[in-house]
Amino acid sequence: MNIQTKIVALLLLGLTFGGYPGLSAQNVGDALRYIDLSPSGTARFMATGGALGPLGADVSVASTNPAGIGFFRRSEFTLTPAFFLNSTNSRLTDQRSNLIQENRSNLNFHNLGVVITSRPLSKKWKNVNFGITLNHLANFNRAFTFEGETVGSIAEAYQERANGFAGVGAFDTRLALDAGVLYDFNDDGIYDIDYELNRDAQLFRRQNVTEEGSMSELAFTLAGNYNEKLAIGVTIGVPIINYSVAKTYVEQDDIDGTGGEVPYFESLELQENIRTTGSGINAKLGLIFRASQALRISGSVHTPTALSLEDNFDSRLINNFYEDEEEQGAFLGLDETAEGFFDYRLNTPWRYNGGIGFIFGRNGFLSAEVEYADYTNTNFDYDGFISDQERVNSDIQNQLADMLQLRLGGEFAMENWRFRLGYNVRSAPFINDETYRNQISGGIGYRMEGFFVDLGYRYQSTDEFYYPYVVEEYPVQEVENESSISQIALTVGAKF
Repeated sequence: MNIQTKIVALLLLGLTFGGYPGLSAQNVGDALRYIDLSPSGTARFMATGGALGPLGADVSVASTNPAGIGFFRRSEFTLTPAFFLNSTNSRLTDQRSNLIQENRSNLNFHNLGVVITSRPLSKKWKNVNFGITLNHLANFNRAFTFEGETVGSIAEAYQERANGFAGVGAFDTRLALDAGVLYDFNDDGIYDIDYELNRDAQLFRRQNVTEEGSMSELAFTLAGNYNEKLAIGVTIGVPIINYSVAKTYVEQDDIDGTGGEVPYFESLELQENIRTTGSGINAKLGLIFRASQALRISGSVHTPTALSLEDNFDSRLINNFYEDEEEQGAFLGLDETAEGFFDYRLNTPWRYNGGIGFIFGRNGFLSAEVEYADYTNTNFDYDGFISDQERVNSDIQNQLADMLQLRLGGEFAMENWRFRLGYNVRSAPFINDETYRNQISGGIGYRMEGFFVDLGYRYQSTDEFYYPYVVEEYPVQEVENESSISQIALTVGAKF
């Protein structure tokens, strides 16, 4: 089984050159972070590839198919701590670069939930249940570092923006102007940089990126079981986002001490920090039809999520240069900082799910579920920055694509023991990218009369390309990141 995937992503992951409205830095990568999710939930849900929508009776399905809450016979409480490990190997795609490995791990909660069952007066309604769950949707923890010697400079990106649509009133170009990276040598409104004096120069560059945070959903679910034939459920979901990234980017001339290749320029360092917090609201409607004792057919629809987000950010740009190229003893350095915040909204696309499940008596089950979403229907909403809003939404339209996801899972029961396997495959989120992203999972569980414990494991390997900055007319810096992601979850639960 090939569990390695390759995607090409403009995941700028921060403040630099995202086409942002004066202060903030939203781009296609930022949108993708909050729509291309990998729900975790309970260890049982994770071990079976998330394919429990047609079967129900697991608190995690409140975030996929809420009808499954209607099949609970007894009230239940679950708690799921989890361990996450992301190991990333990074290499600047140039002959004079090194492969650098960074590991990032953390402990978190994948699930916390309770379902309360009740039996109404009507004989046809066997159960009407209410659930409150907190399910983990995404883990943002990652770190990577790259370094190497290549042609090009971040100053060229500042120059493109300053002489283009952004001008020097934007957050990043104003910082570059204040730090002396940009200057108007001829006083003609056209901004210059030292690097244009030798655009063939090889510069040493290095960047460290550290990401933290997660996205979870607080779900309120009401579901019922009608005459053991049809389960209907509705969820009101409240996603909660907490994300931060810290980046330090360095460029240096005179690598070997024999003299620099770029007149006047010595080095620069850009430090960036951003924290995004916010929440939203959505609704989910689900159905499960029990065609026979062994066969169940399911469907669900998720409305767009309306997210309200806030970015708080700060940048520091240190520019070291010589005022007189012939007398390098006259060394100058400018150190400038800037900070700000920006409030905005993000609207995610509709999602549609369909599934089928087979139950083999007390021996186990097999389940399959398909999910579809059109990522091009994602859009940002800025107050007062219409042109920037149109620009980033146009990028989403031109770069993202439809997403199709297949979830497969199975469980084998032997007395009190449960043995599980799962597989999840998704199409790439980018247009003209025909690769697929794969996850494999597995786990075991032990059931008693009023208590159960489950252990689940999930693994994913991905390749992606990262761009520390983007220029149109000059060499693009491309970094290949090879990541392996492992998750281990332990669920303890009680029935009452």
